[in-house]
Amino acid sequence: MARGQTVVMRRILPLEMRQEIRHWWRLWNDCRNGMRFDRSMGDLAVGELAVGELGQRSSIGLIQPIMPSDFFENKRANIRRGAALLDCGLIGAEKAWSFWHRVGRPHAANGFLPGRNIVNGKLVALSGGGLCQLSSMVYHLALLGGLTVLERHPHSLDIYEEDQRFTPLGADATVVWGYKDLRLHNPHPFRISFGLRVERNSLIGELRSEANLTASDVEFVRVELERPWVQINTMVNQLLLVSTVYEQRQGLQVSPADLPAGTPGRS
Repeated sequence: MARGQTVVMRRILPLEMRQEIRHWWRLWNDCRNGMRFDRSMGDLAVGELAVGELGQRSSIGLIQPIMPSDFFENKRANIRRGAALLDCGLIGAEKAWSFWHRVGRPHAANGFLPGRNIVNGKLVALSGGGLCQLSSMVYHLALLGGLTVLERHPHSLDIYEEDQRFTPLGADATVVWGYKDLRLHNPHPFRISFGLRVERNSLIGELRSEANLTASDVEFVRVELERPWVQINTMVNQLLLVSTVYEQRQGLQVSPADLPAGTPGRS
């Protein structure tokens, strides 16, 4: 979609309508380019299938705290709902995977609540807020598991103090329905799946495989720039994968004026 068209859409159309248009445009573009995503379901949890049926299994795991913030209960509910939709989804050998193709549109009818999101450099409340922690968990697991990242978008802003982070800076992957997706490719000659769940105030994730899978060495190396900017070099097995630059704006809060009508806290 041309930049001029995007600017016009932003001026005259509400966000939900723009998202719907962009969603269908992406579907059409995927179809035109022959892009297909694996949607099969299953479970590769160690020990559940008969020995020899799928061979040796292994898993790589992460645990992240769900940190207190605006709309905390909604955020936790959204992460739990998203985790349930992603849990046990298989990615076949040489197959592609898409976050939004698995989760679907994050609106109330799909079980999601309002939560905070970064939109145009501001924190606002939108349905599905908090799902970026889930997509970031999947991204980090994908790096550890040697998956190919087809599409990943970092956050434009770094809003966290060091003691508030749920994941290292640089391990984030923001998702915006219709606009920004997390897309992966499984280069391995065997199937893998993500195991995801919420326990109390923690998000627990696993990358499971039906064959031995050794975790990659992943580092997020900080390069100090002139404030308020910071650069993170993502190193996988000592090789540079991507460099990401963030604007640091710690302490940014959701303004009551940016809350949807009817949201508690809006005057």
